[in-house]
Amino acid sequence: MDVTIHRALLDRALAVDDPAGFVDIGISGDKIVEISTDELSPGHVAIQARGQLAIPPFFEPHFHLDNPLLWPSDQTADLINQSGTLFEAIDIYARVKKDRQLDDLIDKASQAVRQALSNGVLWFRGHVDIDPDSKLKMLQGVVAVKRKFSGIVDIGIIAFPQLGMARSSETVDLMYQAMENGADLVGGIPHIEKDLDDAAKQIEIIFNIAKKYNTSIDMHVDEIDDPYWRSLELLADKTIAENYQGRVSASHCCAMAAWDEATFQRIIPKVIAAQITIVTNPLTNLFLQGREDQPPVRRGVPPLDRLIKAGVNVACGHDDMNNMFYPFGSMNPLDAALFAAHAGYLTTPHLIRKAFEMPGYSAARSFGIQDYGLKVGNPAHLLLLPVQSELDALRLHPSPTLVMRAGKVLVQTEVRQTFSEIVPQ
Repeated sequence: MDVTIHRALLDRALAVDDPAGFVDIGISGDKIVEISTDELSPGHVAIQARGQLAIPPFFEPHFHLDNPLLWPSDQTADLINQSGTLFEAIDIYARVKKDRQLDDLIDKASQAVRQALSNGVLWFRGHVDIDPDSKLKMLQGVVAVKRKFSGIVDIGIIAFPQLGMARSSETVDLMYQAMENGADLVGGIPHIEKDLDDAAKQIEIIFNIAKKYNTSIDMHVDEIDDPYWRSLELLADKTIAENYQGRVSASHCCAMAAWDEATFQRIIPKVIAAQITIVTNPLTNLFLQGREDQPPVRRGVPPLDRLIKAGVNVACGHDDMNNMFYPFGSMNPLDAALFAAHAGYLTTPHLIRKAFEMPGYSAARSFGIQDYGLKVGNPAHLLLLPVQSELDALRLHPSPTLVMRAGKVLVQTEVRQTFSEIVPQ
């Protein structure tokens, strides 16, 4: 065999003879050819897992690749988001985009992708602003980043009409141009429109574009605390009407946290019927939402426990990093999953497992990847995490010591000694 991995602890979601025990993994070319509880003969490259958890790599299903690492310096203090609100952040970024240099965008976006790769991300979706001011400039930079990482990290580019388009024919034209110039998916933001009628118009336009290019839809939905906003229901109805089930993702869905029970009970069955994936972004939503509410303050995270129990596919994303929208961010998917577990009341073993799956199996379903997972015959994409369970993966959220794509090692670090190895009991 070309590569063998010895004494790995297999993700317990997979069926093997002894899921609690160690396995050896054999790889030939770019495929997994054997997973055995028996010891395999060392391959051309033999990797000692030493009891680490072997899992398939992560996804970053929601990130803005055109604006990471824009946290203002002391010389640009006027770019600080003083209110901490989403709408002030949008206004600040609109000013930044006017003079943005492509070399700077490409450099900072590349740093974000490299950091994500070091944390085990091999699939990425990046939203890129498309609007009358910046036109296709942001897209041009992100397309260059996609090409730069081709064969290493798969980047799907989402054309994102940040300022709306129901009343902007220029933006509609730009969205079509974006699909001709490197965008892979159609994005949207219906709650930025004047009302639900205009939101419905935007959704209609989005489906027209998506159908023309036979591509999937990945939208910002109801990223606001106001319970008036129910564009998720409009999106679900349209998805079913257009027979687009399983090809639509709805991110944020913050208003859901403010809906009354009757609204929740009416809309969620439609979401399930439409096979829409909800992508929660707890890092930024906990930061940006609820700023103007009177008590009780809403924090903008939908009831994840109820969604999962109802059968909704729920993934999680990082959204932003070190900018006017969010000053922090590590590009570690386990950080977003851990925050989701806290904010979404994912506290039982089953729900903790679901939190662990959000940047993995759940995201794979939304991306439509059929051969995901550590199984014989699947591509040899895998990570080694220096933990022994999904609970510890979330609790400790470590970076992987091994990142492999198609049988090739992309990232490898030494396993750190544990405290017990350094200090006697």
